[in-house]
Amino acid sequence: MPDFANERLLKWVRTAGVVSSALTIVVAIGVLLGWETGNQSLKSVMPGLVAMNPVTAICFIVLAAALLIWGKATSGSQLWVPLALTAVVTLCGLVRLGAYLSVWDLPVDRLVFASRLDTGGVPNRMAPNTAFNFCLLGLAFGHLLFGHVKRAHFLALGAVLTAFIALIGYAYSVTSLVRVAAFIPMALHTAVLFLLMAAALLWATPEAGLTGAITSSTAGGRVIRRMLPTLVLVPPVLGWLRLQGELAGFFGPAFGVAMFVGATVAMGMALTWLTAKAVDRGEAERRRADEITLRLAHFDSLTGLPNRLMFEDRLRQALARARRAGGTVALLFLDLDGFKKVNDILGHAAGDQVLKQVAQRMETALRSVDTAARLGGDEFTIVLEQIKNVNDIEVVAQRLLLLLSQPYLVAGTEARLSASVGVSIFPTDGQALGELLSQADAAMYRAKRAGKNQVAFHAVT
Repeated sequence: MPDFANERLLKWVRTAGVVSSALTIVVAIGVLLGWETGNQSLKSVMPGLVAMNPVTAICFIVLAAALLIWGKATSGSQLWVPLALTAVVTLCGLVRLGAYLSVWDLPVDRLVFASRLDTGGVPNRMAPNTAFNFCLLGLAFGHLLFGHVKRAHFLALGAVLTAFIALIGYAYSVTSLVRVAAFIPMALHTAVLFLLMAAALLWATPEAGLTGAITSSTAGGRVIRRMLPTLVLVPPVLGWLRLQGELAGFFGPAFGVAMFVGATVAMGMALTWLTAKAVDRGEAERRRADEITLRLAHFDSLTGLPNRLMFEDRLRQALARARRAGGTVALLFLDLDGFKKVNDILGHAAGDQVLKQVAQRMETALRSVDTAARLGGDEFTIVLEQIKNVNDIEVVAQRLLLLLSQPYLVAGTEARLSASVGVSIFPTDGQALGELLSQADAAMYRAKRAGKNQVAFHAVT
């Protein structure tokens, strides 16, 4: 049975990936408009921050478009377009890294608005960590296109780490986390768009790779979904609050450290409790699933009686006990008379209702030590144990015939049936399970030939 809750989660993740790509395109277009109109807020978000290079914005648009096109591709022949777009972005990143390594200095990041890039005192170039991230995301998308999902996800996580470090640097005013050496730093919204693009790539395949572990309906998946947001968001927020409190003079470094440690311990305890609850719930679900599987394997799904597999196991156990104690076991083979007419006239749904009622009546006629089973169709077997007198078998069989001959109310009408019963007895009629079963079956057919609604015992010849 499909896990519908998990299907909804997968659909939500795919949608979030598309939204991330679309939002990336919108922000990047806004940056280009900022360069065109001279709007500093669009170029750098806040006054005093470095502006996003226009070619960086174009690379984001190209990469997001490639991911959206790939998501809509219906055949392998359509993959060359996103592959080509991704190759362009990767090449831009490699060329810019080469310039920082003094290998080559092709002006790829000065292809548009070149006259405006050097007017602010510091020439605006694609930052080294920005170029590195474009290489990572380009390679990640390339692996994704060729089906190497796990490799793609690990490369995307590398871009997440680089961008996250830059965001921490902006939040904590640590310049060394934003820039590489003395080169131009990664822009604030560049770091945000890298997180969006990495998320879009990870969410493009929500049922596979690292994302598949998160969206899984297993206990592990639930634990990750509970812990990951807290572990990623809470420590940076706590650290930022501590830093702002110290800068504002509300408390000293010692108190700030103590507050941070206490909050971290409390968060760890809460996550541990939530994890334990999730594991317990997963274990309970696993036990329920095992019970359902066991029941499906050993019980008839229609009547709830033991099936052939369980019947044979119960009969073997009964024979073993009888051998040890020197007792007697009776095997009754029962077949309904006229059941085919019920199916033909009233339909199979009515026939199923009759079989359910037959099972209920059989169970009311038996003791707790006895076993009634359905072999299939309208054939049933009964194992009688702890028999003190052979005449008791006849009494039980006649009681069954009486109960089963009572009218059955199905499909708004009464159906009248009877049953034919064949009996074999251990140890007088045989020792082995198969032998007793075939003898009871043969006796049942003798009862049918004798006029039905009768009991026939096996006769040794």
